Amino acid sequence: MVEPEHFDVLIIGSGQGGKLLAWHMAGSGHRTAVIERRWIGGSCPNIACMPSKNVMWSARVAHLAHHAGQFGIVADPVETDMAAVLQRKRDMVNREIELHLQNYRATGAELIMGSGRFVAPKILEAHLNDGSTRLLAGERVFLNLGSHAAIPGIPGLEAARPLTHVRRSNSTTCPRIWSCSEEGMSASNWHRPIAVSAAASVSWRSDHSSPAGKIPTSRMQFWRCCATTA
Repeated sequence: MVEPEHFDVLIIGSGQGGKLLAWHMAGSGHRTAVIERRWIGGSCPNIACMPSKNVMWSARVAHLAHHAGQFGIVADPVETDMAAVLQRKRDMVNREIELHLQNYRATGAELIMGSGRFVAPKILEAHLNDGSTRLLAGERVFLNLGSHAAIPGIPGLEAARPLTHVRRSNSTTCPRIWSCSEEGMSASNWHRPIAVSAAASVSWRSDHSSPAGKIPTSRMQFWRCCATTA
């Protein structure tokens, strides 16, 4: 058996908890490595919190432009260039990734791009994205595992190829009719900017609860406001 590389700290996943722990431990003199499959920094700066809010700002500007006349401003016609909106979002994501990489370099924590699995207690086999393999042993091992979008088992839904928050974040089109399932954090964030351009927008939950009974009044008011801008 190949002799494993030894680390004081091994972390699977570079999300919020994993990256902060890695930078702290490495900066404190502990040999630290983080194994990350794809998203440097986790979902928040790449496909969830920050990208969705970046697009929400564009939606806010579009909303104000549609109502510019109420403020004595002539801004007609108003058009949304979704390709430009998403390029602005991608530029922000790239800046965030570079900041994360700078922190890894500054603290000395090693970022390993690939997938890891346990092959023995405290020993991980890392399959790197470049096709190579490394055997890693950690005095302490931390799991900072992520999540993925689940498609509800509704007949015909999967065949309709619904948009997950990941696919939505990279789409250059804005649907005229938009239905949002579950109202999780990412779904909620992506729902609002899309609702600005969608002619019809509705959110629903798998427990079949009435949206009006579950969604705060302020958000319902936001949707009614968006409907006037379509």
